[in-house]
Parts: sequence; structure tokens; C-alpha cells
Amino acid sequence: MPYGAQIKFGLARQTNAGSYATDPGSFHHIPLVSHDIGLEKQEVISQNLNGTFEQGASFDGVSNVAGSIEVEPLPKALGALLTALIGAPTSTTSASLRTLEYLPRTADYSSTIINEPFTGYAQLTDASSGEHYFDLQFSQGEFKFSQGQLLRFRASLAGGQRRSTGIGSMGITLDTADLSAGFLWDVASVSVGGGGVSNLSDISVAINENIQPLYTINGSLLPYKYTRSGFREVTVQGTMLFDSRSLYNDFTAATQRRLIITARNTRVQIQSGYYPTLTLDVPQMKITQMKPAVSGPSEVSVPFTARGLRDTTSNYTFKATLVTTYAGGY
Repeated sequence: MPYGAQIKFGLARQTNAGSYATDPGSFHHIPLVSHDIGLEKQEVISQNLNGTFEQGASFDGVSNVAGSIEVEPLPKALGALLTALIGAPTSTTSASLRTLEYLPRTADYSSTIINEPFTGYAQLTDASSGEHYFDLQFSQGEFKFSQGQLLRFRASLAGGQRRSTGIGSMGITLDTADLSAGFLWDVASVSVGGGGVSNLSDISVAINENIQPLYTINGSLLPYKYTRSGFREVTVQGTMLFDSRSLYNDFTAATQRRLIITARNTRVQIQSGYYPTLTLDVPQMKITQMKPAVSGPSEVSVPFTARGLRDTTSNYTFKATLVTTYAGGY
């Protein structure tokens, strides 16, 4: 009998598209809350009338690997997920401290692949082999900070391929080094326009690359290539207690301000005076929905929605910075 608690899930960056990774040492173990990544196949049903009430013949349609993975991110695993979603980071090293800066792509990875191609491996304990996916294209990612919870990160796939023969049991090393390095809600701080905001009960930041598979008549049920279906989107959602009108005033005046969320785990010191740190930067945030409605006699809590706009000075809409001691490559 398989138990979800014993799943092995790993991600490895490929050297190029079409060349899946098989070396266990190249995989990053991803401790996860849940995942539903797997093969999806459409069905084509003949519409011919055949003298009965039964439907016509059934055929396999296009196929793709899709799904999502949700984690309470740890620094090392988060680095791999951000590389898959955003791209390879720029790295600055000081002693044992490593600062990784992730900026969204300004060009596609290749003529057929949008993002970094990654190989995925998933194995349940009752099987001597695992599911082996490659050319995985992560298109969406969302960070969610909620009062009383650990940070959650959810990454969604636009596509990929499944190795039809699977793969034998892979000896991925379970990573336990970062187990206490999660980001609890009380290590996070939020600032808007340089001023601290302390009345939020939750806030999430999401990036969507709008990647989708493109199929052609080429003798295959698999994607011919991946393409962008729209502009990159950065969205912010949250809930605040209405004991301050500062964000509401920004909404009514259409004022754009810089949003910075910093999560610094001060329980784990990785170098003298330094801690695992995640910083999310939206240089121009514009609030698009905010209605201070009232329901019942309790505290007024107001949801809001915003989007990130490209900052003409810094020339980006979103940046993630991760401070860790992990010295390996992504």
C-alpha cells in the first residue's frame, strides 16, 4: 500500500530540450504538500450517425503532461522551483552566503521551449519504478502568506512529456538540511511605497507566463512547440483590516507604489548575522479592486486585487531574491 508521506519527488534541470535527466545526483528533492502532475489525454469521438443511440468510435486525442505542485517552500527546493518558473538566477557569493536573484525572461529559452526544460520524477513506495517526465514547462507560480500559516508556494505546469517506459527506482537523496528553514507568517514583513503595512491578514503574489502547448498536423499527438498566449501577468491579492485608508487612497487615486515582501527566518542562522531570506519585489503595484463593504457587526476586513506593471527605471515587473547557503547548481 502506498502512503503519500513516502513519496519521492524530484526536479532536475536539463542540459537541453529533449534530453531528460537520469542521474539521481542531478535531482533536487522537493518536499511537497501535494501534487497532481501527470499525463493528460484528450479523447476524440466520432460524430457519425450509426443507426444506434450509442456514441461512435473513440480515438486518442492530443496528450500533454500537466498539473501543479504545492509546497511550504524551503530555500534549497525553492531555488529549483524558481529556476523552472522564472529562469536561471544571477548568483552572488560572500563566504558561505549565496544570494540568488531571479528576474523574468526577456527572451524564450529556444524556438520551441519557453522556459528552462526540467525533468520530473515521482515514485510511490509500492512500486519499483517511477513516473519520469521531461521538457516540463512551468507557467504559473503563486506565493501566499496567511496569518497563522507557513508560506505556501504553488507552481503550475503548462506542459511536458512523459517517458513512456517510466524509469527504475531512483536513489534520490531525501534532503533534510532545510527542514526548519520554512517561512512562518511571523517572519514576513510587507511594505508599500517604502512604508510598512501591518494590517494584512493575507497576501499573495502570482506570476503567470501564459505558456501553452501548440499542436500541428505532424504525425504526433504531442505538442509541436510551446508558445505564449498573452502578456506576462503579475497579480497581487490580499485582505486587510480597514483601520487605515492608505491603500484605499492609492486605489481611488490610481497611485502606483512599490510592493516588497521580505520573509527572513530568524530561527535559522546560516552565517553570522544572516538568515534564510526570501524577498518578493513588485516595483509598480496598481490596486484595481478594493471595496470596503460591511457584513455583520464584526471587524471590517477588505479584500483587494492589484497587478504589477513594468517599472521603466528597473525594467521589470517582478523580482525574487533568495538568500541561502546552498552552493550547488540549479
